[in-house]
Amino acid sequence: MLFSATLDGEVGDLARAYTRDPVRVEAELPTSRERGIVDHRFVAVEHDDKVDRLVELLAVDDRDLALVFVRTKRGAARLARRLEQRGVNAVALHGDMTQSQRTRSLDRFARGHADTLVATDVAARGLDIDDITHVINFDAPEDRDGYVHRVGRTGRAGRTGTGITFVAPDQSETLRRIAKDLSLEV
Repeated sequence: MLFSATLDGEVGDLARAYTRDPVRVEAELPTSRERGIVDHRFVAVEHDDKVDRLVELLAVDDRDLALVFVRTKRGAARLARRLEQRGVNAVALHGDMTQSQRTRSLDRFARGHADTLVATDVAARGLDIDDITHVINFDAPEDRDGYVHRVGRTGRAGRTGTGITFVAPDQSETLRRIAKDLSLEV
């Protein structure tokens, strides 16, 4: 048996390569778990101003939990520390952590003991925490699927959410292409 949230791309190729006469079972969201509405925002930033802008965005009153995506494991740990130094209750989640460390960070975040989780793409798929109102791409995703999976952590179960992506000057073309592919405005 092979279980996956999506069976496209490389996962689909693996499934076809290692299964014989497979039966594909797909499930749809029950009406009680409808997709929510996500407000997509793209914010132009300079690399040197990103942390200041992030702290400003995290200070808004209308948010519960915020999930902040970064590109690297070291970047996740470093940004979580920098946010803590600025008074933001943040924890990190990345692949270099032990399972017990990851579990502890996720538990603190899910219970609201830390209202900001700084993570690599390890959290982009499969993380289902209801109270995530904001997803912030501190480091822009590399492609459309990365964007969809990251921002898909908010606006779940019929709720609304906000997806904010920082756009540094050297990333504007990539993000313009992603936004166009998803019919979003940059």
